[in-house]
Amino acid sequence: MVMDMDTRSRAAHRRWAVAAMAWTMLYVASKVDYAVRERLGVTGGPEVGPASYDTYGPGDVAWAQGSNAGVGLLGIALLAAPLLPVSRRLPRRVLAAPLAAITLLALAGGIGMIARAITSDVGGMLFGAYCLIWAALIAMTTKQVATRTDARRKTSSTSLTKIGDPL
Repeated sequence: MVMDMDTRSRAAHRRWAVAAMAWTMLYVASKVDYAVRERLGVTGGPEVGPASYDTYGPGDVAWAQGSNAGVGLLGIALLAAPLLPVSRRLPRRVLAAPLAAITLLALAGGIGMIARAITSDVGGMLFGAYCLIWAALIAMTTKQVATRTDARRKTSSTSLTKIGDPL
């Protein structure tokens, strides 16, 4: 079976988006685990000292970690949005802008986490590396969205040609 360029492009886009969603799901799972155990931090992140819990009331740590898991699920929804057929009708920037923002946040988090791990003894190198991979996966998804062929323009130019409009 021979795939045309558009089919290959959609397949590549799906691969990056699915990989980014799976990677994000690891974050969500970590946050759910920490919420259930009422622990601050994240898997592979810096150590959280006992004093950090002083500002939280009963159940607040679980609520905070559950909220972080919710943010991760929102990220998964944003990564899934370009895969939906209806997204082809939206301007590319509507889909690419939030993904680019998430890319920058993950990149900044990864760089900050690694820098902190190198300059202190609190750890976090593993989560920093995770964030850099996360940023790369989301960046590739963003690139695929930003460079996709605009189906609206193809459809409208095709339909205009069919009715004889010289434009």
